Amino acid sequence: MLSTTFYADVLRRFENQNTVTIATGATCAYLGDERNIREFLVADETARWLRRAGHTVLFFLIDDSLDPLNFRQLRVAVNKDEKLIERYKHWCGKPIAHLPDPWGCHESYAGHFEDELIKRLHSLDCHPTLVTTARLYERGVYAPYVRQVLDHYHEVMEYLHTTFEGYSPEKLFWPLCPHCRYIHEAEIIGIYEEQAHVYCRCCGETSNVHFDDMQGKLNWKLDCAARWALFNVDAEPFTKSYMEPIAGSFAVAQGLSRTFFGGHEVYPLVYGTVKMDNKLSYSVLQSLPTSAFRPLLTERPSSEITLSRELVMTAASRYSVLPGVTYLDFIKQLLPMWLLTPESLSASQRDLLSHGIMFGKNFLDTEMRLHLPTRANLEGEQPAVLEKIRGLLKHVIGLREASELTYEDFNAQAKTFMEPWGRDKGPALHRLRLLAGQEQGLPAMRFLFILPLDYLNLLQYMLELYVQGAAAAARQDEEQQDDTRESVYAVA
Repeated sequence: MLSTTFYADVLRRFENQNTVTIATGATCAYLGDERNIREFLVADETARWLRRAGHTVLFFLIDDSLDPLNFRQLRVAVNKDEKLIERYKHWCGKPIAHLPDPWGCHESYAGHFEDELIKRLHSLDCHPTLVTTARLYERGVYAPYVRQVLDHYHEVMEYLHTTFEGYSPEKLFWPLCPHCRYIHEAEIIGIYEEQAHVYCRCCGETSNVHFDDMQGKLNWKLDCAARWALFNVDAEPFTKSYMEPIAGSFAVAQGLSRTFFGGHEVYPLVYGTVKMDNKLSYSVLQSLPTSAFRPLLTERPSSEITLSRELVMTAASRYSVLPGVTYLDFIKQLLPMWLLTPESLSASQRDLLSHGIMFGKNFLDTEMRLHLPTRANLEGEQPAVLEKIRGLLKHVIGLREASELTYEDFNAQAKTFMEPWGRDKGPALHRLRLLAGQEQGLPAMRFLFILPLDYLNLLQYMLELYVQGAAAAARQDEEQQDDTRESVYAVA
């Protein structure tokens, strides 16, 4: 059930503000699974609520692309391929924006995973504007903020020490070593006369670098504070773990932004964390269409979520893909029929079909296959009953081809057609269910209304062949009996 309190609070907060800027952050060193998506979807859903209320909303996704690659990120990025890990492990410690793309299709390592993340978000109907911080630093956009920190290095450290008890940053600025170009082991060990004394434990070199020539990045909290001021950010999603009031990341960044960069108050969009069994990684995204997946993360954004098999099955059994048809019903009953005519499906229907196939594989342990009627589905039935089914199919096909009927009108006309059937109605509908593979599925009128017309035509054609064959066989039996009787009479 949708919890409107979260979004209503946002609307009240920005009630008198025409333009609202929302930012999200990422380090695009790998793609990650469903646990990494909620921040972006909560921000996007917030933007939708604000836009519907008449606000102009800017929505940024800011990649911290000067962050150094670490070994864990590399392992995930290359899917734990030991050969690739061995080949690229010397990259660890360098900024991801400065590394080549391992697959050679983008200008950098960061660019590869930025593109992958944007494609994923677009598939979830989430469309942020990408900002890569490496380019901002290289173009000097961050220069005033870097200079402010370097000029007031000791003041910033004293402010953090006295204001946020227990918080003592390792570095205020991560310098890029001028010699080896690694960033993770370089540090400023002294500042004097607008120069920083930089020592790199990676290559063992020391350098004196003028503030104006300094390359590198602010530490995460300072970088966050700077970009809030730079982009005039009004709101950003944070998990509860970042919201500790004394020395939590949000409080520290907020204080730094206001005190040193002239920033204003930022509204935290506090969302719950997402937990999931590793066995389900990526399978939920593959298996649920966007309109079923998004609500899991956005309807109650403050709540903690565990993406379990049970939760996914519940979502599938509640989410409607067609009037009166849940996603789970669709997968079990209609998807096999849609496989008959994939070329006739719309883009949204093909998307639903592909997700349904993966749902069957990942959550039902079933390979979804085309269900074709067989002769066994017809044998033993009375010819009169089969004729009624064939007549019904012809009538239904005609109704659906003639005009765009609502289900209610279609249902009424189809039932009127069956009124004269009498006691044959029950056996005919039962046989129709067997023929269409809908023994435990939707009501007969419902599946007749939504099954592909090509499939209904196939059923009608098969019935026609079977009835004709049965009639021919009956005539042949009669002729053989007549021949037998004539032979008997001749002998007599």
